[in-house]
Amino acid sequence: MEELADRAAGFRREGAPGFRRLLPLSEVIAAVLGADSPATQAVWKSYSLLVEKFGDEYTVLMDTPFDVMAETVDMPIAQAIISVREGTARVTPGYDGVYGQLVLGTEAPKTKPSPRRRQTVIKQTNIADFFGR
Repeated sequence: MEELADRAAGFRREGAPGFRRLLPLSEVIAAVLGADSPATQAVWKSYSLLVEKFGDEYTVLMDTPFDVMAETVDMPIAQAIISVREGTARVTPGYDGVYGQLVLGTEAPKTKPSPRRRQTVIKQTNIADFFGR
């Protein structure tokens, strides 16, 4: 694969914008509060406080200083937002229609196992079997 590359690994053009990996603010708050869904009233209360005070979700996620956030919402929420901003937050990958989850602290998230459907394998032996003859 290396032979096909026309530039070195990690190459970045001069003046090219960088990128950040962000998580939705409501998902970060839900993880801190231990909510099953980001659609709970407790999550949206904190979300609304932050967005009303600082303007929009991206400003909260990328620019708002920790100490100012901690005056608006609980300190663990502010710490989690900073962790996501700095790229130190861990996210377990999703699978089979299950979204990835933000991991706070050292404990892995508790996920409900997805129900496995039993699949029946029908072997097709010839073209007549395919057409049902």
